[in-house]
Amino acid sequence: MAGEDLLPNELIRALDDAALADAEQPAFLLVTGDEDGAPRISMVSAGELLVQDERTLRVALWHGTRSAGNLARGGTALLGGVSPGSVIYVRAKPERLVVPEPADLECFELTVTEVRADVHAGMPVTSGITFRTDEPEQAATDWRRQRQLLANARRPN
Repeated sequence: MAGEDLLPNELIRALDDAALADAEQPAFLLVTGDEDGAPRISMVSAGELLVQDERTLRVALWHGTRSAGNLARGGTALLGGVSPGSVIYVRAKPERLVVPEPADLECFELTVTEVRADVHAGMPVTSGITFRTDEPEQAATDWRRQRQLLANARRPN
């Protein structure tokens, strides 16, 4: 998979709307660069990510966070996904989106520039990074609203 620029099917499935209802959720790592060049890591859920197509993701971040500020400045973003048997790194170029309604979120479109997998024969990854929500129904409702906001967001004129 080295050097490809398409999202792998396993990542697309992990970000599918059906996955939002589970109490146990995969966590994804979003890495951006601070103004001084230092890496900034934030954890995002499937409810904050939306696959547009196999070359485009959208992400919603809380307003005013350093990660949102870093994406707003441009530069490269890196999204990491770790699951049993798979470690995927997606490098992407961010572009700010305009949301159609007031929200305490900043939304970005990530255009995939490179996808890599980290696989080592004889040493498979046996578990992923996950979290558990105590209120899966409420979390799924909130995430679906965020995803709808992402779906309806548009590029600036």
